[in-house]
Amino acid sequence: MSRPVHLALAGLHCASCVQRLQRELMAVPGVEKAIVNLADRSAEVHGSAEEALLLAAVEHTGFQAWVVRESREALERQERETRRELRRKLLRTLLGLLFGALLMFRAPHPGPMPLLWDETRWNWFGLTLLTGGVMLLSGWHYYRGAWKAAQAHSTTMDTLISLGTVSAYLYSLLVVLWPAGFPADARHLYLESAVMIITLVNLGSVLETRARRNAQAAIRTLVELQPNAARRLTDEGEVTVAIQQIRPEDILLVRPGERIAVDGVVVDGQLHVDESMLTGEYRPVLKVVGEPLHAGSNNLSGAAKMRVTRIGEATTLAEIIRRVREAQNARPPIASQVDRWANIFVPLVLIIACLTLLIWLLVGPAPHLTHALVATVSVLIIACPCALGLAVPMSIMMASDLASRHGILIRDGMALQMASRMTVLIFDKTGTLTEGRGSVNHLHRFQEEMSENQLLQWAAAVEKQSEHAFAQAIVRKAGQHGLSLPECSDFQSLAGLGVKGTVEHKAVVLGNPALLSQSGIALDQAAELLHRWPEAGISPLLMAVEGRLVAIFGIADTLRADAHKALGRLRQTGIQTMLLSGDHETTTAHLAQSLGIDTFWGGMSPEEKLRIIHEQQIRGEIVGMVGDGINDAPALAAADVGFALGRGTDVAMAASGITLTNDHLDNLLLAVRISRATLRNIRQNLTAAFFYNIIAIPFAAGVFFHWTGWQMNPMIAAAAMTASSLTVVLNAGRLRMLRLKD
Repeated sequence: MSRPVHLALAGLHCASCVQRLQRELMAVPGVEKAIVNLADRSAEVHGSAEEALLLAAVEHTGFQAWVVRESREALERQERETRRELRRKLLRTLLGLLFGALLMFRAPHPGPMPLLWDETRWNWFGLTLLTGGVMLLSGWHYYRGAWKAAQAHSTTMDTLISLGTVSAYLYSLLVVLWPAGFPADARHLYLESAVMIITLVNLGSVLETRARRNAQAAIRTLVELQPNAARRLTDEGEVTVAIQQIRPEDILLVRPGERIAVDGVVVDGQLHVDESMLTGEYRPVLKVVGEPLHAGSNNLSGAAKMRVTRIGEATTLAEIIRRVREAQNARPPIASQVDRWANIFVPLVLIIACLTLLIWLLVGPAPHLTHALVATVSVLIIACPCALGLAVPMSIMMASDLASRHGILIRDGMALQMASRMTVLIFDKTGTLTEGRGSVNHLHRFQEEMSENQLLQWAAAVEKQSEHAFAQAIVRKAGQHGLSLPECSDFQSLAGLGVKGTVEHKAVVLGNPALLSQSGIALDQAAELLHRWPEAGISPLLMAVEGRLVAIFGIADTLRADAHKALGRLRQTGIQTMLLSGDHETTTAHLAQSLGIDTFWGGMSPEEKLRIIHEQQIRGEIVGMVGDGINDAPALAAADVGFALGRGTDVAMAASGITLTNDHLDNLLLAVRISRATLRNIRQNLTAAFFYNIIAIPFAAGVFFHWTGWQMNPMIAAAAMTASSLTVVLNAGRLRMLRLKD
């Protein structure tokens, strides 16, 4: 499956902009899904559409875009664009503040100005140079956005700002051009209102952009971890090369204090490495020959040579950056409800504004036109849907930043939302609740013609192609005996059962009793061990050659040190824990009893795991699944939220919604707490945004005028609209200070 196209965007203002751009992208041939994020001005497009068509679609809506390819290059360009954007917004704001101050000084306090100019000259100066200058220089982007939206038969925040400011300006212009056409008490100029509306909206945009930049600190930190160069060993000696010149199979030299440039394995020497970029915590990790090294990790001490395995966007660091970016673009189901409201919000505001104008023209106090205009402009300005558009994405961005700092990567919005409602969490056993580095402690032969070493050789030859923890235990045991492994052909991995292969022209089968029974192999000889070993917590692995049972391996796995505490804390939060394993039922029962798990299933195939999950869902449970292997992938995908351990397989991580990069089971509870806090924060933001409009629009329309005698000034409306957006941004920022650990 092709990777989605990531676009960086410029010019987005509100939820209506997002909806219009998403519709435009979805109309491009080949697009299957398009997600536009207002908070970080980005889009993620899935499908087979050409990049040129996507960029053209964005430009057609009046926005700018470029394709995000390499993380560092994208970050540097985004930083440049953000700095330019901030400078432009700051200059627009300062210009508006200066000219607005002149207008407001002149309006209530004529002072010495009439000595130089009469009233008419001052009015024309205010109309043309002061107000006109601000509208053209500081507010032109709003008018251009409104025009683009109108051409697309749509409306956005720009529409409301443009209508409000242009209405105030045109009214003032008519008063200056034709004063006799207005009653004496209606000859008011609203130039300062038009100027300050634009200025306050620009000021809010400056503050929002700075908050948005802070929210992207997680990605910036990760990208900056990768060095620009590395030392490559060649026939001529050591050469410093740019990271773009490194290729797989190159040999690099890693010295103390250096950051590792790409992924690879140690081929000579040893290191103590800080992998906090991967795990979320500082803990020196010893790396010896054969151990993996990850780009971005820091060599604390020691020196080594490493063979390059993955470069560029294929490295673990690049994958983490990609997942953090996906997390920031995540759209929980609650966002769809916001989208439906945003689709009708601006048209609804325009209807309310028209009704406000009409009603006050008919029944308003004198001067009717002035009163109606002020109320209408206030409605248009105060209802700008900035806060509504930021409510969900700002919370998601802050939450993903917080989660990534604790080694938790949230892949999609559905997982984030469902984790907050989870009632049942089902665990796989091997590699999840146990260390997954089992050791072969027992080997019983049933055929004397095969020695223990030959059994280990043949078993390891087949198992070396498997990623299962038991397979790795067999391979390690063969390595400890110094055995060379023969070639294996016709390898098959049967999820939840075992493996098959051909070694030295002999058919070899290794797996659980179900696999050997399916192969027609009698297990009578192993019956007693199959009963006794699991009761002692030893997992049996059967081996057959040419249709005959030849051996049974006893593999003991160690319970993870944090399993008891993690499961206990999950149960304290009201989440029921269950155990679901492909291992022998007696072994599974032994582990479940030791962990205080009442509900468990053993000897389960991947299909049976799916059945169990569906049964729990039918009962009305919100089901989470924790796993790390290929055989867990179907269950992880079927669960309402899948949790994959970072040391697990790529398949398991791809099927899950949340990945724990540091493998700490305690992070399951942290993920749940982050999820609950994020959904709570989103609801707070949405509540604030909706109640703001429910209260503010009637006040702006003058519903309470007959009781209070007070009419809202358009400048106050602009300040209130800006304050509502900043309230959402600041409330979302509280997530970064969330206390997660007791």
